[in-house]
Amino acid sequence: MEHIRLPKVENVRLLDKVSPGRSRVGILYLTATHSIFVESDTGLRSETWVLHSLVCSVEKQTTTSSGCPLLVRCKNFQVLLFSIPREPDCHDVYLSLQRLSHPERFVELYCFSYKPN
Repeated sequence: MEHIRLPKVENVRLLDKVSPGRSRVGILYLTATHSIFVESDTGLRSETWVLHSLVCSVEKQTTTSSGCPLLVRCKNFQVLLFSIPREPDCHDVYLSLQRLSHPERFVELYCFSYKPN
């Protein structure tokens, strides 16, 4: 948890690369093991979970008028493009994902994170 600079970002837009007109707005949560995007537009609670160990690369792109794009490429060929409204929030998420997806020591891996009560 010490690597998470910002655990929750609101008003994040998840852009669809296949049909650019369709995007979803919601909340992006960062946990010690997963990134979770919860869509807030629909009555149904749609969630997108990404395990940090599946993240291959994170790219922070040039800021636009609609926000700061963050491109997440996964090892299972899933590509997520988030548009975060504020640049400082985008930078914090970028640094957190970089650190969480590429641990420095093997004891920081997900399989060693279980802590019984």
